[in-house]
Amino acid sequence: MIDKLKVVLANFNDNRTYNGDGYYRVKPFDDGSYELEFSVSGSCGTFDSHPAIKFVLSPESDAVTYLLYRDMLATPIKFFKPESDAEQEFVNLAFEQLVDKFYLLK
Repeated sequence: MIDKLKVVLANFNDNRTYNGDGYYRVKPFDDGSYELEFSVSGSCGTFDSHPAIKFVLSPESDAVTYLLYRDMLATPIKFFKPESDAEQEFVNLAFEQLVDKFYLLK
């Protein structure tokens, strides 16, 4: 999965890319973290994350640390920092699926 993630990070940026089903974006932050976001058009020109996952990729070990999970279309809305083992597993699965979704476009 790390190799796919590196391809995604190299081919997407802060500009949203539309591909029929929604918008794809990788937002880099000054602290070295990234946000991988798939979003759909919301009301009044907004974008609703479905989901967005903020993370850090360690350059030394290629380990991914999850910082934040957001899904504005889930019921109820999910917006949390993954801390428990169950939350980590949930976000890890969602992250792998999201990386695969982005990777298929490149």
